[in-house]
Amino acid sequence: MTVYNLRTNEEITLTDDMRLCAALGNFDGVHLGHAEILSCAAKKPDRATHSAVWTFRTHPDVCRGRQDARILTSLEQKFDLFRSFGIDIAILDDFESISCLSASDFAQKTLYDTCRVRSAVCGFNYRFGKGASGSAGTLVDLLSPLGAEVHVMPPKNSSGTVISSTEIRNKIEKGDIEFANEMLGHPFAIFLPVTEGRKIGRTIGIPTINQVFPAYYAIPKFGVYACRCKVDGVSHIALSNVGVRPTVTDGHVAVNCETHIIDFDGWLYGKKVQVDFYKFLRPEKKFDNLEKLKEQIEKDMEQTKKYFLK
Repeated sequence: MTVYNLRTNEEITLTDDMRLCAALGNFDGVHLGHAEILSCAAKKPDRATHSAVWTFRTHPDVCRGRQDARILTSLEQKFDLFRSFGIDIAILDDFESISCLSASDFAQKTLYDTCRVRSAVCGFNYRFGKGASGSAGTLVDLLSPLGAEVHVMPPKNSSGTVISSTEIRNKIEKGDIEFANEMLGHPFAIFLPVTEGRKIGRTIGIPTINQVFPAYYAIPKFGVYACRCKVDGVSHIALSNVGVRPTVTDGHVAVNCETHIIDFDGWLYGKKVQVDFYKFLRPEKKFDNLEKLKEQIEKDMEQTKKYFLK
């Protein structure tokens, strides 16, 4: 997949013989509703020569400085998921650069003229243009006279709930990881660098890696989770604690994901490691001493192994 940044003109130049079918949206989480949009674009309908995604480089809520912004997927994670659908081109734009454009200018000048979009795919609730004045219906009205087709995807449901990034965030923050994963169509995951910790886990024979959640990230409910860790492309069973580690800190620390990778021995400091969350096991708890903490972790490890053996 080739990445094209509209603001820097990096990587490629779109030529006159290119006809793009572009999936439009922010795609935070790249959930099952997004999958319908991406799958349609990947099929290159309407004589398209290339499949594409038009999306933001940075989430609009972050650009607006909203303190309640909670991001499900980094841009790097989105790229991996876009590739899995067979998307040819990812087109990035900056929210600040287009938030003042009218719906007409965005559809005709940005999509049709600049991006060579001759077929667009969006969700039923897609909004665009200054003040979110444009809707999916508006997009049809603006692009159809130019000879471009628009495919509008209906709502997608999971267990009677309309799938949305907001609903998934809410489930994750309540610890309902299994339902969140059902709506995502893949495990909720973090992909972050491993940072130096206090190495207390090693003193009790349970070494861990530490990953600090950046600002604006969706943070799972504090507690212990059955997980899988991907290290250099290999998946390992793991146990993660999300929180502030009250047994070994005063609680006034950055929210951390501390993971013990079962039956793994390796040096991971400075590497980026993916942690996939599968099941909430128990809330975070302060133990009286390290020995009691170790006893509980060993029980958690057995529960995790049983979960993945099912």
